[in-house]
Amino acid sequence: MLYGYGYGHEQIQPLLRLIEWMLRLPKDLEPVYLAAVERLERERKMSYVMIAERRGIAKGLERGQVKGQADLLLRLLQRRFGAVGADVVQRIRAAGMEELETWSLNILDAATLEDVFRG
Repeated sequence: MLYGYGYGHEQIQPLLRLIEWMLRLPKDLEPVYLAAVERLERERKMSYVMIAERRGIAKGLERGQVKGQADLLLRLLQRRFGAVGADVVQRIRAAGMEELETWSLNILDAATLEDVFRG
């Protein structure tokens, strides 16, 4: 409605952030609220994504990339060296992106499974 009264995006967004910060919806009402916001976005062609939402989206994407990298590395290890133990699976699942990238590159030159995890 504020858009209908002529208020601009730069005036409305801080107000929406303040309202969300002050009022916590019960979990079962959050989907209803989000659906209403999405409907308004489509109707008004406005963008309403909170900072916390953007951060959550970025974290979700990063987790998905790490999981995908770990899954690929496990498949490559199994193809190259056969079945891997639970300790190897756990180590890979606990690793960050940098380690996974290093290990994925190491597999190209590794003669043994242990060589993959060096350096």
